[in-house]
Amino acid sequence: MQNEIFGDSRRSVLLLVAIVLLIASAAAWWFGNDSSARFAAAALGRIGLVLAALWFAWPSLRKPAQWLPASVSMIGVVLLMVLAAQPRLIFAIAPAMGTLIALSVVVKTFRGRS
Repeated sequence: MQNEIFGDSRRSVLLLVAIVLLIASAAAWWFGNDSSARFAAAALGRIGLVLAALWFAWPSLRKPAQWLPASVSMIGVVLLMVLAAQPRLIFAIAPAMGTLIALSVVVKTFRGRS
């Protein structure tokens, strides 16, 4: 029987990773003295917040995830994490992710016919 708050194990792991990233962000912010520590704290905090938002949205994301290839959801999560860490990379990452998603859909289509 699944817990109403945590759902399945993937959702629990998502929450755990989000909490760890937010704690690491706070630790880097408070105990880091140089600019690289501040950058790491900001990046970890953004990624933690994105994963926390995904944890909240998990029940509504399960339905589309069933008819998409498994790689599409993973590519989307990686895209969100990269963009949360460094938003200026959208012009480089978006075309690459679009290509990977299109390729994974094509591969799923051909595998489904066998």
